[in-house]
Amino acid sequence: MRILIIDDDEDLRGLLAHYLKQEWPGVEIGELDPLVHDMPDERFPLGDYALVILDYMLGRGDGLEWLAAFKRRPDCPPVLFLTGAGNESVAVRAMKAGADDYQRKQELTRERLVMAVRELTRSREEKTVPPEVAARMEGHLLGARIRIPGVRVLRLIGEGGTSRVYLASREGDDEPLVVKILRREIMASRRALERFLEEYNLIARIRSPHVARIYGHGVAEEHAYLVMEFFEGGDLGQRLGGRALPPAEALRIFRELMYALGDIHEQGILHRDLKPQNLMFRADGSLAIVDFGIAKHVDAVDRTAAGEILGTPRYMSPEQVRGVALDTRTDIYSAGVLLYQMLVGRHLFDGETAVEVALHHLNTPPPPLPQALARYQPLLDKLLEKDRDARFRNADEVIGFLSRKYDQGLGAAGAESTQKLA
Repeated sequence: MRILIIDDDEDLRGLLAHYLKQEWPGVEIGELDPLVHDMPDERFPLGDYALVILDYMLGRGDGLEWLAAFKRRPDCPPVLFLTGAGNESVAVRAMKAGADDYQRKQELTRERLVMAVRELTRSREEKTVPPEVAARMEGHLLGARIRIPGVRVLRLIGEGGTSRVYLASREGDDEPLVVKILRREIMASRRALERFLEEYNLIARIRSPHVARIYGHGVAEEHAYLVMEFFEGGDLGQRLGGRALPPAEALRIFRELMYALGDIHEQGILHRDLKPQNLMFRADGSLAIVDFGIAKHVDAVDRTAAGEILGTPRYMSPEQVRGVALDTRTDIYSAGVLLYQMLVGRHLFDGETAVEVALHHLNTPPPPLPQALARYQPLLDKLLEKDRDARFRNADEVIGFLSRKYDQGLGAAGAESTQKLA
């Protein structure tokens, strides 16, 4: 197998080649530096390669122009297009120009590279593929088949237990969008389908800058879908990367989360599944909550099946673990778990199983913050009270506590937040 890497960064070309040779020792790597060579003309043996890895920034040229020229050739192999973080508009244009896949360079791990290359270079005669590749193939085929009015589905970018997530674009202006498509096996469950549709109905009622914008929903090819805004800043999990944030940054994000919870609680809605993957950032750094798949109106929480536990165990409130009726304080507790993770860089509780982690929320006192963060201990203690009657009652109480106790130490970020309250 031969693979051509086109990038003006010698270090990146070397790293990609190293990863590829680790996985396929016999692979032949061709490297083309656009600072040294012009765009190849029709005499260049492009068809000799099984794959082209092409960067969007080429020093002296535009990767999109190279992509368009390559795709006009009948011998062009699959192209894996590399973009930067926050360049989804470029990714949309690349997919429309014929790119077969795209990856953000800042998030391109060895595993993601190997997965993409394996998928794009698989032989038509190949009878078996790894299960994870087969799952992505199924997802890509579904995305290519779905027809949504005014929206073009471009590429599978994520998968969850209930749905697949696609990069899409709005016809007319190429605005990047996200399309969330419910899995077929979930569609077979009337209850799961009702929850999916309820997610749209709940979010449509909320008018808040801190909640993902939903542009439409419906059913196509017997699959329910949601169309929503794309978040160029990624999610909190990506921002954390397994590390702690500076305290001022952690409190800034936490304060925005409190504004978000205030907005949704004011509408009588509980989120019930706060976690890093559900806190997204726009290009300007502002935060928005996504994934209301198990959210509930406060008036409806008593209708949850008796003893039913919904949510992610690492971030569950004690009352969620017990399966009792919930109120706004369940989201306050989960937000406290997130704040601990942002400040310390690790989970509040760990365990061998989800049940073990959940039981910690019921029975185990939260570990104290490191001494350097001791000034935030009173805040964490009141957020993470196992007895919800001793916890902050609502987001306004938390915001007031932040303003009284910590604004002086937050500098400009704190001053800006205080102005928002005025």
